[in-house]
Amino acid sequence: MGIFKKIYQLLFLPLNLFKLWLFKVKHGKITIFGPLLIINRGRMTIGDHARINSGKYKNPIGGDTRSSIVVKPGALLTIGTNLRMSNSAIYCAQSITLGNNVMIGGSCKIWDSDFHPIDPDVRLATPNDNYRTAAIHIGNNVFIGGASIILKGVTIGDNSVVGAGSVVSGNIPPNEIWAGNPARFIKKLKKDEQQPV
Repeated sequence: MGIFKKIYQLLFLPLNLFKLWLFKVKHGKITIFGPLLIINRGRMTIGDHARINSGKYKNPIGGDTRSSIVVKPGALLTIGTNLRMSNSAIYCAQSITLGNNVMIGGSCKIWDSDFHPIDPDVRLATPNDNYRTAAIHIGNNVFIGGASIILKGVTIGDNSVVGAGSVVSGNIPPNEIWAGNPARFIKKLKKDEQQPV
């Protein structure tokens, strides 16, 4: 199976690197396993030593999905060093910042947009315009458990953990574990569980 995975990676490596070049993504050393969907119409930076899994052959916990990163015109996506992401989606319509050493589990979604207007009359008239956006900030050493959704306007503090399957619509302070739908405080991290920032 190891040889198959290496061949799979090599098949998509040139295409993924071409997409990064085509969409003018500033990036350091990056490893991408599988076919990454990437569209950058704004500004996107990915720091050194990023590792992105995309597709059913690299990380089975994400199901048969792939990873996707979309940045809309005028938006800014900044990703720090040592990103780890598996079969997840980042959609940036305004601003998303990920710190260093962020881990994003399988099938997560990070969206800084409502995608459609909330008001039904406006939605009927212009379903794909006049929607709300708000910046997302994810600190250093944050771990987002599989199948979680991070919604617009959220800040997650350094070292915090989001439990699998959570929906985060409010801010999470540093050094805490939150989980659920909607995500709620579970406990503080002990001093020996916290990473230096």
